[in-house]
Amino acid sequence: MNLPVMMVLLDCWNWNMNNEPYINAKGHKVLEYISDDTIILDLPFIMTTGKRLTKGMAYLKVERKVFGEDISAVRLLDFQDYEGVIYLNVQDLKTNRAYNLIWNMEIDGDWWLWSLADIENLTNLSK
Repeated sequence: MNLPVMMVLLDCWNWNMNNEPYINAKGHKVLEYISDDTIILDLPFIMTTGKRLTKGMAYLKVERKVFGEDISAVRLLDFQDYEGVIYLNVQDLKTNRAYNLIWNMEIDGDWWLWSLADIENLTNLSK
């Protein structure tokens, strides 16, 4: 797919975003937009103060692998939701590689593929 077509598709996708809270089928409010740069993502593996995620902030990402976990520092570049799926665009602070963390907000449970934490919650875990 060439670049102009891709840009048109992204523009159409963004036009369909309404930045409204997302309540899943079980009645759990999973996503709430606080401002243009901050959301509350109420999932058990979001371990940030008040479950808030803010563009430009750094977080520790833990990703489950087949054997063990991969831990890295990431910066949240952007977020968007579409049809019950949240897309968190992050950048690895060591490699500068940007990629998306994706989660279906209809999934209610305690299993996870990745987790984000802020320094405040990490330092308070042992208290």
